[in-house]
Amino acid sequence: MSKIMGWVDARFPASKLWNEHVAEYYIDTLYPSLRDSTTGNFLEWNVVCQIHNTGCGRTVYGNSKKNAIERWNAGKIDENLG
Repeated sequence: MSKIMGWVDARFPASKLWNEHVAEYYIDTLYPSLRDSTTGNFLEWNVVCQIHNTGCGRTVYGNSKKNAIERWNAGKIDENLG
């Protein structure tokens, strides 16, 4: 199998994409939750570990995508449904 993946990766970065978007993606869901109706900019982001996906039920809010991820990685909890 590794020979096949080596051949594929030499032509298309399948392993790199898999790792970046699936295997090494540590949060369940990151999504915008509040949008400014005049500018269209997102004002709040949520990170959710969903219970129905066997997650812990933790929710973290942030005022930007980066802030939400930093708070998630720091172990903050804004809501816990678990």
